[in-house]
Amino acid sequence: MSAAKVYFPNLDGLRFLAASLVVVHHTENIKALLDLPHTSSLEQWDQIGHLGVLLFFAISGFLITYLLLQEEEAHGRFKVRNFQMRRILRIWPLYFLMVLLSLFVLPLIPVLHLPNTDARVVITDWPQKLGLFILFIPTWVTAMVGPVPDAMHLWSIGTEEHFYLIWPILLRLFKRYRLALMIAVFIGYAAVYRSLAPGSEGSGTMQWYLLKYWANFNIDCMAVGALMALLFFRGHKALNVLVDLRLFLVVLLIVIVTMAVDPKGLVGYRAYSILYGVLVLNLAVNPRLSQLLEYPLLRYLGRISYGIYIYHIAVTMLVMHLFLRLNLPTDLLPYPFIFLFTIIVSWASHRFFESRFLRLRGRFRA
Repeated sequence: MSAAKVYFPNLDGLRFLAASLVVVHHTENIKALLDLPHTSSLEQWDQIGHLGVLLFFAISGFLITYLLLQEEEAHGRFKVRNFQMRRILRIWPLYFLMVLLSLFVLPLIPVLHLPNTDARVVITDWPQKLGLFILFIPTWVTAMVGPVPDAMHLWSIGTEEHFYLIWPILLRLFKRYRLALMIAVFIGYAAVYRSLAPGSEGSGTMQWYLLKYWANFNIDCMAVGALMALLFFRGHKALNVLVDLRLFLVVLLIVIVTMAVDPKGLVGYRAYSILYGVLVLNLAVNPRLSQLLEYPLLRYLGRISYGIYIYHIAVTMLVMHLFLRLNLPTDLLPYPFIFLFTIIVSWASHRFFESRFLRLRGRFRA
């Protein structure tokens, strides 16, 4: 028996919306670094950008878990090695390309790198920095060795990779208790965080390093997405409550209002994880919402959203420098150009670079 190809509607478009939140967040931060007027407070944009990444995590937890469950149902078990190879071919080429560019190329090009980026400082201790990137621990690079500003956004890729590494193993180990596993991961994440936080104020201690890593691991958000996938896969009776247009609209309203007013204070990241789980589930499986984000352009932008996420900081710097040199307004006018040029670069990357690796994934499918 072979597993049928899975396609959930709306999730590609949702990916692009998540990437857009991150692009806007970093654009406002780059304005501040260039001493330009920026909209609202930087702290609020930081929260909104992180919420965009959390939305990526919720989608990832949902899709990865469902695909593993489907492969297991079709073939009796899922092959961890094949799964890892598929993820490697999707994630690694672009990730390591940006690592190398951020270490050795971007700091040498003033119109592409972030302000106050001294190429000599970035290249200092590059073997240790590269080693941490190879281990997918970008959150420790600046803390342990020194800054690599153009790769600051790669922390989320490290989180995803570590999730991919352990999640199939956990699903296999707790095959009979998967529902409990996902609930335990969600609760346990907070428990570990609270145990690390006290006494971690002193920088450079092991507890401080562990907290820096754990604070951005966010496996609790991915566990919520995974839980929704498990409930749907099993046809659980909880779907009678969760898959509901009225619930979707209420949750969507809560997310939009709280993100606009106070993105973290009113709700909190963990509550957002649950809200995102409900949104992702409904967008993926609720027939009344099946066409909400299914516009061809939006779907395509979602498919190249990984490239948008990777390249957008360098493109934003280029656009802002061009606007400054041409003495153009830098409030809202740069945004169409930032998105347009980022999409063009991401399209070219997907078409001429990433696709070479993506085609190889077929060798590792069930």
